[in-house]
Amino acid sequence: MRNCSKKIVFLILILLLLAVCFIVTQTASYSIMRSKSSEVLTVNQVEYETDTGISGKLKLPASLEKLPPQSVITLTANIDEPAGKELLLGSISAPMKVYFDGNLALEYGQKGSYPDFFNDPPIALFTLELPLQNEEIALKITYRFPNQRNTLELPAIRVGTNQALLTRQFNQDGFFFVFSITLIFLGSITVASSLIFMRTIRSSFSFMFLGLFSFLTGIWSFGECDLTVLLIPYPALLHAMVFLGVFLAPIPFLHFGLLVLNPKDRRPVKCALWCNFFTVVAALILQLSGRMDFYKSLNYLHLIIILSFIAFMFSLFKEWVKYKNPAARRFGPGIVILAVSVLFELLNYWFHLTGAFSFFFLIGFFGFILSLGIVSGHYVRESLHIAAEKKQLEYKMEAVNHQLALQRLEFQRIAENDALIKAQRHDLRHQLTVLKVFYDRNDREKLGNYLKVLNAKLPAEREAPLCENYAVNAVASYYADMAKRAGADISVSLSVPLFLPPEFESDLCVIIGNLMENAAEACARMNGEDRFIRVNSHLKYRILTITVDNSFEGTLRQKGGVFLSSKRNGEGIGLSSVSAVAKKYGGNAKFEERDGVFQSSVYLYIREEEK
Repeated sequence: MRNCSKKIVFLILILLLLAVCFIVTQTASYSIMRSKSSEVLTVNQVEYETDTGISGKLKLPASLEKLPPQSVITLTANIDEPAGKELLLGSISAPMKVYFDGNLALEYGQKGSYPDFFNDPPIALFTLELPLQNEEIALKITYRFPNQRNTLELPAIRVGTNQALLTRQFNQDGFFFVFSITLIFLGSITVASSLIFMRTIRSSFSFMFLGLFSFLTGIWSFGECDLTVLLIPYPALLHAMVFLGVFLAPIPFLHFGLLVLNPKDRRPVKCALWCNFFTVVAALILQLSGRMDFYKSLNYLHLIIILSFIAFMFSLFKEWVKYKNPAARRFGPGIVILAVSVLFELLNYWFHLTGAFSFFFLIGFFGFILSLGIVSGHYVRESLHIAAEKKQLEYKMEAVNHQLALQRLEFQRIAENDALIKAQRHDLRHQLTVLKVFYDRNDREKLGNYLKVLNAKLPAEREAPLCENYAVNAVASYYADMAKRAGADISVSLSVPLFLPPEFESDLCVIIGNLMENAAEACARMNGEDRFIRVNSHLKYRILTITVDNSFEGTLRQKGGVFLSSKRNGEGIGLSSVSAVAKKYGGNAKFEERDGVFQSSVYLYIREEEK
């Protein structure tokens, strides 16, 4: 029930966002600055004639089909009161010439005005100043049918002042222009941020793929926007941006999905990835060789994109249903946003809710990008958590290995003492015989000297154990010796049961070892003489409490109430390990400094089966 209510709230927020965007775009299109003098007139009716003898009237915009490549199509019309006005017209991959009263005013798309590997000129949009006369002028435009297109698209011809034409174009395409720039900016920032943090946070690599996807989608939308084509006089560059963006965009998206989703069965997405890659390579080879323009290759790319989307959705659904992959569930909101935006776009197309087509789709796509950012954020957070756990485990394994090494040293010392005692016991009979001879002879001098020699050969008395538990005693004894070598006055009073489960015993050694090692190192760094370490533990009602107080000098670094390591940047691994182990057994750890004393307090719960 709780999850259902969250989904309902999420859908309501999407609908509200779309409604707000609709209201803003509709109200922004009305301005009190408008006047009749700034109106833009559209030349709708023109007469046309082809070099094959076909003629008639056309209503622009229009399209002509089934004409041979390089066929000439001539459009004619009359324009009233042209003084002070400009003409807005364009070419969709067709060479063209514009004449005013029979005089050539513009020539576009001739060989040499675009790269040789283009079979047709790129799409262009431009303005022309009309002659400064109040009389009617005759307009003639000649187009040549494209080489690699099946239709010749004839855009509308508009007449107005320069400001009026720009204002109309901005009202029509301003949203898409700003949207594409936003995608490019977000993509660039995301890629740059990912490259900066990649060395320290490997999982931020996912943001690079997301940024590339946003950037490529942005340059595709930017190059395809009519306002961009009008403002930037580099049609060949914009043409390349459009097709490179649309051809390359699926590749980083599929890489992103493969990295973040990390599916059990990677074959569907990998297959889609390779298909897109080979399609791009083939399209580039065909374009550079002049055999097939990007425009014709795009038909095959559409099929590959559809199949790739199906493969990705199949993998996503399989991971969600069969493997309960949480990453697959996080892709859900983005898919819902995209689906709702497509639905609204269809309604917009059927019922003309706004004057701008693709408006709702672009809003949904922007939401889709943001949702992918959230998915990537979850992925990075989980990766950091896994990396931290791995680091803790490595540290713990290192501590366990160190603990085993200490125990081996302890056992080796015991074995050496036992061997020495056995040798002494073996020689005891002979030594007693010698002592008896000296005693019978009353040779007190030789008796005394011989006793001194025997006493020197006796093994040194071993120090008393610090606690009953052998493993904890080995660790505590090692770091107690380290503290003594550092010149610290150390006292240890540990109450630890003799028998503990292996895992609990190992974790307890991690706590004791970390706390005493930190204390010994702090004392070793001191310049003063007042160095001390106090180690105590108490066991009551199955709660084991451990305290370690030690002297230190200098200033301890903290961040957010957490003590930072003096050896590296970030939180100390030892203290974080102590806290993690304590919480593992239902306890906690507290660290604080007070008047030159660092105080560590830990408690953990020994369960009934662990006693």
